[in-house]
Amino acid sequence: MSFKRRVQLSITLLIFAVSTILTAYFLYHEKQMASEKALTSSQNIKRVYDFIQKDLESFYIFRAYANLRSPGIKEAMSARDSAKLYELTLTRYHTLREENPHLMVMQFHAPDGKSILRMHRKEIFGDDIASRRPMIKKTHRSQKVHSGFEGGIEGIAYRIVVPFSDQNSYIGALEFGIDPDAIIGKLIQTTKMETLFMLHESRMAAADTQKYQAHYSGYRLPHLSPFQKPLIEAFVKENPALNQRIIHLQGKEYDVIPIHLRGNDGNPIGMFLCFNDVTRGYQEVLEVIFESLMVTLVITIILLGIVEYVFNRMMKKMLYQETYTSTILNSQKNIIVVMDDGEIIYANTAFYNYFHYRSLEEFHQNHRCICDLFESVETENFLQPQTDGMGWTEYILAHQEREHRVKMSVEGKTSTFTVDVQMMEYEDALRYVVIFNDITNLNNLATLDRLTQIANRFEFDKILGHSIEVSRRYKRSFSILLLDIDHFKSVNDHFGHLAGDEVLKTFSELLRKQIRQSDVVARWGGEEFIILLPDTSLASAIKMADALRQRIEVNPFDTVGTITCSIGVAEFNTFERADDLLHRADEKLYKAKHSGRNRVIA
Repeated sequence: MSFKRRVQLSITLLIFAVSTILTAYFLYHEKQMASEKALTSSQNIKRVYDFIQKDLESFYIFRAYANLRSPGIKEAMSARDSAKLYELTLTRYHTLREENPHLMVMQFHAPDGKSILRMHRKEIFGDDIASRRPMIKKTHRSQKVHSGFEGGIEGIAYRIVVPFSDQNSYIGALEFGIDPDAIIGKLIQTTKMETLFMLHESRMAAADTQKYQAHYSGYRLPHLSPFQKPLIEAFVKENPALNQRIIHLQGKEYDVIPIHLRGNDGNPIGMFLCFNDVTRGYQEVLEVIFESLMVTLVITIILLGIVEYVFNRMMKKMLYQETYTSTILNSQKNIIVVMDDGEIIYANTAFYNYFHYRSLEEFHQNHRCICDLFESVETENFLQPQTDGMGWTEYILAHQEREHRVKMSVEGKTSTFTVDVQMMEYEDALRYVVIFNDITNLNNLATLDRLTQIANRFEFDKILGHSIEVSRRYKRSFSILLLDIDHFKSVNDHFGHLAGDEVLKTFSELLRKQIRQSDVVARWGGEEFIILLPDTSLASAIKMADALRQRIEVNPFDTVGTITCSIGVAEFNTFERADDLLHRADEKLYKAKHSGRNRVIA
């Protein structure tokens, strides 16, 4: 056998060996990535669930204290006057039911453990409920808020029990109970995963028997769909601890993620199950192997054909490597290589497409550094060109354990990016490889209200907390406006909820156009909105609020004509907490609503 043939055979064997190793490594790596993705999904879902719990708790604590501040409530509770308490609370109870149809329970408790009033069953009261309900007993004993899943007359519910005191005298507690379906809906809405609730058989009550009929491994479930039933059966099979697992079913793969729930006694209450479709089927594996064989065959033919032409082989190989590298770089999102002083010396295709430049020279005519495009925002969650006395690249390298984000706008469109920086040394000069990854859609899901596309309550709470820190640190004033659309229930009743939704969207857009760029508008809940006005005194805030009120009063709304709104105004005092400020604004809004509406009170 000639030397050339021996070289060709050696190259062929080497290529096939390398291809086999790379293919095996790729498949192993894909399997590892699937496992890591499953773990990440589990952590993300549990974080979403924790957020839903906190959101429910803060919402109903706020509503509980708002109810307590209503005239006559404290006196009726102290006197255990169920009829009077029912009369005073009925309107607010209907409002709460409209806000959340899954609200099952609203109940007042006396300090001795007896029920004063069940709004959902006003005819039943006076029973010693604390002897049957550990959460109620624990709340009376500690006089602190307690929440979690617990059974009762109405069945299993997520309960928030809020204690009340009047002049340092404990007068009882108010309990809210929310159907698990409410949490299921929020989980599905946020994670886009099929979700259901399993109730432990030891926690079954009479009210649960009709809803939870199917049973597996000591748990009861509601009626299962044809899709859910085989998944549950596969999940519980040889899985006594009901831990997270991957299920193969009908050519697909599902990551079944449980959220275990335990009561105050430490024993199981139930669990939420989330089904994440992570299908990577057998057919896809075959396609990877086939593509690998085809690539191997093509490379082998090419190399065998050019062994006799060494020079051409080297040139073609260099060209291939250059093309391969360029393809990888251009497939990434906004990769930029910068010098130590921030000047861009290389940018990939995605960078030019996003910023609408044809070359670096054209970019440099308008900007020296990409940090010129970083937006200034009222929160510390986003990078600025200078942070804590360091340039932005130095700051990222000094805090690599954090996730860094920036906002940039092009032609009126604002996007949110995560930023990663890697440092390299080339020809005695330091350079930085910077990767901008567009996460605008994910960020919007977490921070924007889905209907109105303005900030949601969770995002506003973060901005408010940051504004309070800035106010205290730099002695800067700010104010808030709490707005409520007058007679909004009548809009829904007369024109329908779709028309009501259009009113909310038009109202939100009107607010957004009227406020300053530095102001923040958010949907507070239902038909309530809130606006944060940085560097604004109470007097200026009142003028802005009245201008808004007048603008809204004359604005025509499709289908419904004109509407009005009531506004409560409060300026932040450095000695108070966020809840105190919101409480004061809510009181002024309440006064505006009960003083004839369509007015501003501060």
